[in-house]
Amino acid sequence: MPDWSRRRALHALGTATAVSLAGCIGDSDSDGFEEPPGRRRGERVTDYDLGTVRAAGADPLFWEGERATDDEPRPGGYTYVASEDDLAAVSFADGDAAAELAAFVRATDFGSESVLVLARPVRECYDLHVRGVWREDGGFETSFCSRLRAADAACSRDAEQTVGVAFRFPFVEDDVTSMGSGWSSSCDGRPEPVTADGGDDS
Repeated sequence: MPDWSRRRALHALGTATAVSLAGCIGDSDSDGFEEPPGRRRGERVTDYDLGTVRAAGADPLFWEGERATDDEPRPGGYTYVASEDDLAAVSFADGDAAAELAAFVRATDFGSESVLVLARPVRECYDLHVRGVWREDGGFETSFCSRLRAADAACSRDAEQTVGVAFRFPFVEDDVTSMGSGWSSSCDGRPEPVTADGGDDS
C-alpha cells in the first residue's frame, strides 16, 4: 500500500504510537494540559524558551564525553547544561538539525539561565507536543504526547527519525542527578507514567 494511503488510514484510525517533530527550531504547545493532582512531586515550570528539531535517521544529535562506537546508534538521552564547562563536555553531531540545536543551547546566558536537552528516536508520521516540565529536588520531569501529522504530510509509517527538544530556563539548578520523562501515544488521553532516567512504561 502506498505511504500516502497508509497515512490517511492511520489518521482515520489513530492507532499508531510514535512521535515526531517539525525539522526546525520552533514552539510546541501544551494543549492546556494539567497533570492530575498528586501525580508529581515537583513544581511545574511555565517560564522557558523551547527549541525543537528533527533529523532523519537514528543517529544521536548530541552526546557527553566520548561517542559510543558500537554498531547500534543511541539517539536517546538527556543532558542538563548549566555552565560553559558543562557545554564544553557536550558534542553535537554534524547536520542541520544538530547545528540548530547547538545554536539554541549556545545562545544561553549561563550564570542566570540553563538548558535541559533531550533526544529520542521517533516515527516520521507524528508530531510531538510538550505537555509540561516540572522541577524537583535533584532533577526534572517532562511530559510529552504524540499526534498524527496532517493527512497530506509526506511521510512513511515505518521511517524513523531523531527528535531533539531543548528547554531554556531562567534559572540554574544545582546538582541535577535525575530525569524523568513520560511519552503518551495520544494527546487526547492521559500521559504515560513518568519513570526515572527518561524512560516510560511503553
